[in-house]
Amino acid sequence: MARGYSGRRGSGLDLAELISVLLLGVIGLWGAWFGVQSLITLWFPVNVAYLLAGLVVAGVSVLVGRALLRR
Repeated sequence: MARGYSGRRGSGLDLAELISVLLLGVIGLWGAWFGVQSLITLWFPVNVAYLLAGLVVAGVSVLVGRALLRR
């Protein structure tokens, strides 16, 4: 019977988790920037659709990052 992943509760993040959180931060910032730029430069209703897409990317990145940090 295989043991499940128990992690290292109480200790810091390992290198792969730290890199993942940093990349998620970059992706989240890019998503927010993409949404703001599309709102400024594109025509309605395309700009609203792109803004929502950027916010979804940023939101998912934040949620996954929080899940990694809280485990």
